[in-house]
Amino acid sequence: MNRIPNAVIFNTLRILKKHNPGDQYYEAYLGHLSKRQDSFYDIYHFAWEWAIDHKPRRILEVGVRTGLSICQLMSAYIDYSVIEKVVLCDLFNDGYTSPELVKINLKALNIPINKVEFLVGDSRELIPKLTDKFDYILVDGDHTPDGALSDLTNVYPLIDQGGVIVFDDITEDGMGLLHVWNDFKSAHQDEFEWHEDLNGKGIAWGIRK
Repeated sequence: MNRIPNAVIFNTLRILKKHNPGDQYYEAYLGHLSKRQDSFYDIYHFAWEWAIDHKPRRILEVGVRTGLSICQLMSAYIDYSVIEKVVLCDLFNDGYTSPELVKINLKALNIPINKVEFLVGDSRELIPKLTDKFDYILVDGDHTPDGALSDLTNVYPLIDQGGVIVFDDITEDGMGLLHVWNDFKSAHQDEFEWHEDLNGKGIAWGIRK
């Protein structure tokens, strides 16, 4: 995949910081960059690279918060007409985040929202009700081991052949969920091509064979 410069990631974060002054993700990422320097690699880098190379048409995110991940992913598109649907699932219950804030962030980057759908509620209840196949699925919601494994297990039937399941926060700089990812890998070892990068909060991905 293409190697995306840190400047691309941080430019998007700077733009969105104006619309999310209370959000500390920009400052947190500056901290990760200071620690890792040129080796820093995280979900936003991967999102840009995957979108540039593969242009996913059907996207599912479990764990959305303010929409930074989907903003980074969709910023990599030149032609949005290739996108069929974007489904964003989150509780949005922390008093700060909301679907409306996600829409504000998308609009701030001139990203169309007409194909974006929101599932507001518990992913463990909502994701099993989905029947569509997706070619890009991000699992970044419940960060307890049981909750994260439940989300991975529930999205597994939804990933299309050639699609990718992405899992965030596997290192101790994140939420230390590498063992959860390894359990999921063990259950589906021969069905995916597996990858991990530990140069940040830790990102893992599996490409469905």
